[in-house]
Amino acid sequence: MHDLALLDTGYLAGLTILSLVLPLLMSFRGPQDAATRKSCMKTVWTGLALLTIALLTVRASSLLAPCAAGFGLVSFIAGAFVLLRQFRAVRTG
Repeated sequence: MHDLALLDTGYLAGLTILSLVLPLLMSFRGPQDAATRKSCMKTVWTGLALLTIALLTVRASSLLAPCAAGFGLVSFIAGAFVLLRQFRAVRTG
């Protein structure tokens, strides 16, 4: 562990805010059917696990912090697109 610089704290804050979006998206726009809801929850948990890895990497190493923040952002965007695609498939099909 290391002392956090201002930039590292910004990475942590940004990734923490992003980690709140997927569960909120699921609660506001998620399907009501139990089977499809379970599938969507797997996507949310996978996204949260990847964001947690990025958060722990930012906390552990200041050299890897920018790469970990980028990885977390890409993981969040991919998870959000997959989740929105699942929502769309449930509504149309």
